[in-house]
This record gives sequence, structure tokens and C-alpha cells, in this order.
Amino acid sequence: MATAENTRPRRRSSRILLRIPLIVNVVSSSSETEWEPVETITVSQHGAMIRTQQDFRVGDTLEIRVRNKDRSARARVAWKSSVLTPQGMELGFEILDEDGFWEINFPPDRRSRSSPPETSRP
Repeated sequence: MATAENTRPRRRSSRILLRIPLIVNVVSSSSETEWEPVETITVSQHGAMIRTQQDFRVGDTLEIRVRNKDRSARARVAWKSSVLTPQGMELGFEILDEDGFWEINFPPDRRSRSSPPETSRP
């Protein structure tokens, strides 16, 4: 029997608490949504979590832009919470473009570090 713990996808990188001001909008020629100013709650090398007032769907492709900077990327909504608070709904996205969007040197991922060599016993 599968448990919730072993059915979740493994994270590819560590997350850090960091507020980065963004504007986000769904990528669609027929979209009538407006750009929404948001801030990241956590970021990882491959994505982030934000709170949004818009009802994006899992699988939507977003354009994300760092406010007051000339940096943008496309991202896929990977998950969203089912709870809407006054601050908005939590939403996680995965950056689809090349690594390095955040221009941050992330700490090494503890899962990517090699294990210490085993010592042989006599």
C-alpha cells in the first residue's frame, strides 16, 4: 500500500525563505487576467511558492517577472493549496526556463552530497 510520503515527488533542491517581489500572469492569448504583484515565500533553484489572489490551475503556464528588473521566465503551476486566506492561496511553481533565474547561489542540497565512505570491519 502506498503512503502519502512515498508517493510525493522528491524535491530537486533545497528551499530557502526569501521574499522576492514578482508580477505573475497566465500565459495564454485568450487570457483576460491581469498581472498580479506577489512575493515569494520560499524559493528553490527550480521554483518557488507564492500567495496569489487569482485562481490559477495546476498545469497552467505562468510568466513570472521580477519587479523592477529585466528578468522573466515561464513557470508551470505544480500545486496549489485548497485554502484561501485573506493573504491569498498558496501556489507552488516550477521554472521551465534555464537554471539561474533567481541569480542566487543556493546552499548544497543535502541529498546531493556524497555519503561518507564506509569503513570495513576486521
